[in-house]
Amino acid sequence: MAMTSHMREACILGITTLAACVGSAGLTVLLTSLPAIQSTATSNAGQAYGGAAAATSVVVLIYIARTFRHQNDEARMHREVLEAQTAELCLQRESTQDQHKTVRRSAEAAVRARHIKLLEMAMNDPELMECWPNYSPGISAARRKQYMYCNLIISHYCMCYELGYITDNEAEENLVHIFNSDFVRDFWKSSRVSRGHTAPYGGSMRKFYDIAEIAYARVSGEEGAI
Repeated sequence: MAMTSHMREACILGITTLAACVGSAGLTVLLTSLPAIQSTATSNAGQAYGGAAAATSVVVLIYIARTFRHQNDEARMHREVLEAQTAELCLQRESTQDQHKTVRRSAEAAVRARHIKLLEMAMNDPELMECWPNYSPGISAARRKQYMYCNLIISHYCMCYELGYITDNEAEENLVHIFNSDFVRDFWKSSRVSRGHTAPYGGSMRKFYDIAEIAYARVSGEEGAI
């Protein structure tokens, strides 16, 4: 539609300009070829023709300026439409990303909830507890059950951190609080090797473990294995 309008304006402009030029040239040839017009007595007629030709040129220039302005207005409107469409696409992309994050967090929370359920089942049934590997050799059944509960406590704070409910500083302060328990500190120290295999690389879980090592060092005075 816009291309058709531009082509029509260009055709009209070309035809108008060509007609004005041909008319001016034809009129000049006609006037200069007539003997009666070539006398000094008809100089006023020549001056009148010059004025008419100048007026025609002004009309053509006005039409050209009007055409350029119209095209500029159309270009500006198209640019505004494209900018609005681009902004809309950006909003849609941000909305999609937010939805993806929400779905992912919900899935992670569901997986954590399932893990907690499995630990609870093992804590309530000694036979099921035997299905889980021991944290370290020589640990009694009672201490093993306590370690599982300590694991649930730390997993709770880890999930809160990964879901963005607590900041780095809040996570560290909460961990400092729970590491004041001898059982939690012993569990953390005993599970350090297996924890390194669970999250050996980057990610929010690895970052949480690094924060936990800092909190552990603050309470115990030992250097963590960060």
